[in-house]
Amino acid sequence: MPDSTFNAARVAWVAGTALAVFLIWTVSGGSTGAGVSFFYALPVGLGSWWWGRRAAAILVAASVGLYLVGDAIHPVQYFWSGLVVRGVAYVAVAALAVAARERITVLEHSAEELDAIRAALTPSTLPELHGIDAAAAFVPSELGLSGDFYLLTNGPDGSTLAIVGDVVGHGPAAARLATFVRARFAAFAANSADPAELLTLANGALVDRPGKADELVSALCLRFGPDESEVSWAIAGHPPPLRLPGLEELPRDGETFLLGAVPDLALVNTVTQLQGDDGLLVYTDGATDVRRGGAFLGLEGLARLLAPLTPLPAAEMTAEAERAILEWTDGPIRDDLCLVVLKPELRSPLVA
Repeated sequence: MPDSTFNAARVAWVAGTALAVFLIWTVSGGSTGAGVSFFYALPVGLGSWWWGRRAAAILVAASVGLYLVGDAIHPVQYFWSGLVVRGVAYVAVAALAVAARERITVLEHSAEELDAIRAALTPSTLPELHGIDAAAAFVPSELGLSGDFYLLTNGPDGSTLAIVGDVVGHGPAAARLATFVRARFAAFAANSADPAELLTLANGALVDRPGKADELVSALCLRFGPDESEVSWAIAGHPPPLRLPGLEELPRDGETFLLGAVPDLALVNTVTQLQGDDGLLVYTDGATDVRRGGAFLGLEGLARLLAPLTPLPAAEMTAEAERAILEWTDGPIRDDLCLVVLKPELRSPLVA
């Protein structure tokens, strides 16, 4: 973004350039006046780019004034027509410079906002979780950011909660909706550790949003109990979790609907027993929708890529999984790619 500070170096550039044009005109005896005076557009453009609208108006007026002074020293033929043409040229240069400056400012502010949203939706630092080795990988789509998010936190009953979601749609609007939904999940998780209840509460918050329509979100919520070898989970239009190390989909109980699809969402919890070193992989459809030569990777392809990585700790597995998927595809990804790996930590009693 152009700096708005009136520092000495920039003032010197603008003043020096305008003075140089004036001196060349007067020293030449006006013989080159017709062309030289147009070069006042250079300091006008520089000042407008650096300092904005007010400076642009001042510099246009100053350049016209110098033209009048030059004409007083060496009269110019067709003075009035020359004055109008030069004035229009100075104004046009100033307007273009100001418009470009403001456009870049808007783009940079949007980029900063999206970076902040991305950091909130997919934080790089995860909290300490009870008995769980957890890690996440996230790669934004070619659009810069869509609507994938994850939340890993400790439940109020000493359990561990993992929530992964994906907003239907792309771009900043989807990212802002994802921010809203994730914030609601975080607030609800402070008082409840029931996956189906958390999804139902989030659905209510989404449906009740004033002036909003057709906002749909898929989500999966898992609860790891503090002293048990089972995981309870509920799903709302999201791909089921994969059991590690076999990478097979877990069967679910009940029906599933996207959050926001119906006001009264009826969800049930599925209970899954974990054996030995079993873990879970949760993903968004961006992980299976990557393409090579027009063909999707798909669930079978994802399982094939990740199978050699399942013995790794969670952080290493997610990093290697991200690398493997990006190496497999032959172009920019068209949807956010999100993976969350959850494994028992040091054979804790949670999964013994």
